[in-house]
Amino acid sequence: MKLNKLTILTAAMCLSGITQANAIDAVEKKDIEIKKLNTIAAARTNSADFGIFKVERSLKTVPTSIAAPESIVVTKGEMAIVNIGNNSASDVVGKGTIVRNTITNKLTTLTGNITILLGKNVEASEVASISGMEVLSVFPGTDIAILKVKEGNDLVEAFNAIKQSGLAVESRVEVTETMHEAQ
Repeated sequence: MKLNKLTILTAAMCLSGITQANAIDAVEKKDIEIKKLNTIAAARTNSADFGIFKVERSLKTVPTSIAAPESIVVTKGEMAIVNIGNNSASDVVGKGTIVRNTITNKLTTLTGNITILLGKNVEASEVASISGMEVLSVFPGTDIAILKVKEGNDLVEAFNAIKQSGLAVESRVEVTETMHEAQ
């Protein structure tokens, strides 16, 4: 007898709860105006050269003591990033080249290395020879390797060669930890 009463009472409470929830939901839908989410315009970001990083060919790093005050973009410690005004595409991209994070808009420099996740049965030396790089380090027991750009070779070309070869599952260009915010 008690079990029947308990079952009926539980069913009544559940039905009452569901009814109340539907009534509250209906009221909220009437009262709340659905707003369109603001999206960040894709046109605001420049196309990236490496993942999220864009090469800034018109910027160079020089000691703060010799930098012309009118050309300084940002300073950090003893170094300044200056605008040299020469947006030359013929410059070789390598270690020390200034890049901009297209998401955060912060500036940093390249290390000249690319970290890669090798495909199945692929040797790091194969990828290095195809891309014109040197093997800097291979992590034993993993498919991870670090390649270093050879002196005079372009990092953009090497990065694109790795992507096109299909020998690497993923590749990332290394940047320094020092981030600069443009003033």
